[in-house]
Amino acid sequence: MQISFKSRREGAPDGTAGRRPEDGGYRHVLRLVVPMVLSNAAFTVMQFTDRVLVARHGSEDIQAAMPAGILTFCLMSLFTATAGYAGTFVAQYHGAGDRRAGIRACAAGIWLTVLFLPFFALLHPICSWTLSLAARDEALFALEDRYAFWMLLGAPLVSLHWVLSGYLVGRNRVVANAIVTVAGCAANVALDFWLVFGGFGVPELGLAGAGIATFASVALQVAATLGVVLAEKDVRAMPRRELLRPDAALVGRIFRFGLPAGVQLCFDMASFAFFILLTGRLDPLSLATSNIAFSINNLAFSPLMGFSNAASVLAGQFQGAGKPPLAKSSVMRCLRLAWTYMALCVAVFLLLPTQLLAAFRSPDAPYTAAEMTGLGRTLLAMLAAWGMFDTMNVVFLGALKGVGDTRFAMVWLLGTEWLLYVPAVATVLLALHGGIVAAWSVQLAYIVLLSTGLFLRWKGGRWMSIRLVEPARPSPHSRD
Repeated sequence: MQISFKSRREGAPDGTAGRRPEDGGYRHVLRLVVPMVLSNAAFTVMQFTDRVLVARHGSEDIQAAMPAGILTFCLMSLFTATAGYAGTFVAQYHGAGDRRAGIRACAAGIWLTVLFLPFFALLHPICSWTLSLAARDEALFALEDRYAFWMLLGAPLVSLHWVLSGYLVGRNRVVANAIVTVAGCAANVALDFWLVFGGFGVPELGLAGAGIATFASVALQVAATLGVVLAEKDVRAMPRRELLRPDAALVGRIFRFGLPAGVQLCFDMASFAFFILLTGRLDPLSLATSNIAFSINNLAFSPLMGFSNAASVLAGQFQGAGKPPLAKSSVMRCLRLAWTYMALCVAVFLLLPTQLLAAFRSPDAPYTAAEMTGLGRTLLAMLAAWGMFDTMNVVFLGALKGVGDTRFAMVWLLGTEWLLYVPAVATVLLALHGGIVAAWSVQLAYIVLLSTGLFLRWKGGRWMSIRLVEPARPSPHSRD
């Protein structure tokens, strides 16, 4: 029997007109997006507070935090994103109506994390060696290394959290996931105040204290999320032998589709680290203004990832249900909502550049406020165009991940990034001795190119033939 996408409530052959709210309409999308945006906003506030407290503890601490933070996330993301791809399988099984298979997919992601433990153990020595090559002095390296140790010690926990969180999100339990995330971020902020500056019998730990706070908060989130998952009726009803027994075929399938997603995220972070490294050679005004603009952008960008997660879930669930047209239309609705959000952010960039830049300027900076504002206005204007195109990247990367088209996303991103963008930035800054505006122009051109390719891939629909799971079998009494 063929599945028909037309019902009495759906007035179009592809099921896109007059649909019920749960069938990919704006209300359906918003029910997913809002809790996810709030989760990412909480993470943004946590990260911002963490950086402010570290900066107040000492200038060397904040100098060490950025390179160590980027490098540790880059290294662990290869494995955490691969194991976390189990959440996409959960979403597709949920769309297909196979809840038990979704539970097995979550268990497979946990087993994949266990298999990655030997690789997680190697990350700190690799990170330590890399940091030692780039550090300007021993004191700075010592700060970076202690922070990296705690961040990478928590890498297996981050992987488990991605798997468990992906399970809840894939089954539309986004509110429960948001509550756990917000609580975890609040715990991180509280621990930051305690451990960075010391008190109640704990010595002043500085940047290392921030790393310990992150480790502890992730552990708390894993424990809380695991508790929510184990309390589910379907999980409690599942025989323990079936729940704990490794499904080698499913583990291998998650690895096959998840590895490209992990490689893509890892190398994406590596290219950003490369850009930061090269701009570090510029004059203090250019370097500071560029980093401030990135900090402002991060405040807007992190919540945007909620739209990416929602696009991934929507695309995965409808693809798993055998309804690619609904996957396509719901993702486009998600994009329109994301553009609306980014348009508000862009308005702030363009209307309040002086106020935004002044909030980050140090009183003892070796340049005037007028100099920083003049350059900052230009970078924020570029950021406005950049943000609208980057919104497309975020949504379509999430959507392609949700339908299993991870290999194209990896090849397209790595090709444009490492064959075009990275060489172009190196040429502009090293060979042509261009300034920060020229480097940002290369970044903007790359983002436009990347978003164009992802849009054409999604619009072309070649992903519709990808099947991670079997489509749902319609009931004889089903109207659609």
